Amino acid sequence: MFKKYILLTISILFILSNIFPVYAVSTGCESVMLFELKTQNVLYEKSIDKKMYPASLTKIMTAIIALEIGNLDDKITVDEKTPYEVDGSSIALEAGEVLSLKDLLYALLLPSANDAASVIAKHYGGGTLESFVKLMNDKAKELGATNTHFANPHGLHDDNHYTTASDLAKITTYAMKNEKFREYIKTTRYTIPATNLKEERALHTTNNLLLNLVKGNDIIVNNKYVSRQYEGAAGVKNGYTPEAGSCLVSYAQRNGVELIAIVLKGTSADVYTDTHNLLNYGFDEFEFKTIISANEFVQDLELENDSKIALVTKESVALYAEKNTTIDNVKKNIKIYDVKFPIKKGDTVGKLEYEIDGKVIGATDIISTESVITVETSNLNNPSNNDANNKKPFKLPTFLTIIIAIVIAVVVLRTYNKIRIYRLKQRRKKQRGKMRQEGM
Repeated sequence: MFKKYILLTISILFILSNIFPVYAVSTGCESVMLFELKTQNVLYEKSIDKKMYPASLTKIMTAIIALEIGNLDDKITVDEKTPYEVDGSSIALEAGEVLSLKDLLYALLLPSANDAASVIAKHYGGGTLESFVKLMNDKAKELGATNTHFANPHGLHDDNHYTTASDLAKITTYAMKNEKFREYIKTTRYTIPATNLKEERALHTTNNLLLNLVKGNDIIVNNKYVSRQYEGAAGVKNGYTPEAGSCLVSYAQRNGVELIAIVLKGTSADVYTDTHNLLNYGFDEFEFKTIISANEFVQDLELENDSKIALVTKESVALYAEKNTTIDNVKKNIKIYDVKFPIKKGDTVGKLEYEIDGKVIGATDIISTESVITVETSNLNNPSNNDANNKKPFKLPTFLTIIIAIVIAVVVLRTYNKIRIYRLKQRRKKQRGKMRQEGM
C-alpha cells in the first residue's frame, strides 16, 4: 500500500512538472548570461566576468569589422598560404580563387569556415592577419570589452585569445545593430556561385537552434525530449575547440521581445539545453514594464525673463523584469546639460536615467518642447543646482534698453522743440515784414 502512495506521488509530481515547467536555468556550462537586447536588462548571469576561450564566437567580431570597412561586392583573391595553414572547418578554398566578400561572409557565419576568416582578415588587414587582429582589439576596447583579447580572426586556440560572457554581450549587441549581420546570422542555407576555380558550393548553418539536420540528437528540456531547434531563434553563432568546449551565442525574438543567451564551455548537449532553458525562462517569466512614456513631462527649464520651457522625454523607458516585480525601487536621475541658446524644439538638453542598486537599467534623452532664440543663458531650478546658481542674474540687457529709450526720447523732444521754435520765429518774421509793407 505504501509503495502505491509513493508511485502515485511521483506520478502527480511528474504531471505537475509538465504543467508548470521548472526552469533549470544553469546546467553544465561554466559561464552563462541572458539579457534583453533593447533594454540591456540582464535576466540571468553566472560567472560572466570569467575569462573564457571563445572558439568560433570570434567570428562575430571578424564579420562586423569586415562589414564596416568592406563592400559586399568586393572581389577577394585567396592567397597562396591560407589553404595550407588553417585547420578545422573550411570550405576548401584554393589559392588564386576569387570570391566576393558577401560569399565569404556566408562561409564565415554558416559553416564557420576558418579559411574564409583568414582570407577576409588578410585582405582587409593589408596582407597580414596581425593588422586585422589589431582592428578587432581596437574595436573591442571601443565597445568597453576590456577583458577581451583576440590573437586571430577565426578562434582556433591560442592562450592569448580570450573573452568573457559580459564582453561578448557588448560585442554582440553592437553587431546586432548592423542589418546585414542580422540577415546573415539567421540564414540557414546559402549557395556560393561557381568561381574561377570551383563549382558552386551549397552551405548550411551549423547552429542547431536554426537548423537541426542530425537525427537522434534531441535534448531534454523540462523532462521532455525536444529538438535543438528553437521557436523564434534568429542567430547568432556557435563554436567549439577542445580548450573552449562547446559554446553558443543565441538570439531569439517573440512578440517584440529580443533575447540573447550566451553559454560558454559545455558539452554539445549542454549548450543547447542551457540555451533552451534560458530563453524559456526569459520569455515565460518576464515582461516589459513601462517606467515612463515618450513625450512625458520631466520638469521645467526656467529662463532669465521668468518664462519656462517644458522638458519632456524623447523616448519611452521600459524595464524587462520578472512578472511579479514592482518598479517602486527604481531610482530616477535627471541630468541637465549646460544649455546654450538658441535651441530648437526637439533639441536634447539633458538625460533621464533609471537605476536599480546603482546599475543603470534604462535611459532616454530629455528634449525641449519649444524653440528659444533670444535668451543667452538659463538657470534650471533642480536639486543639483546650489542657491548661488539659482539666483537670478542682474538683467543688464533690460537696463540698457531703458537708458537707450530715455536718451532717444530726450533727443526727439529737443529736436521737436528746436523745429517748433524755428517755425515760430519764421512766422513772426513774416508778420513784421507784412506790417512794414502796410505802414508804407
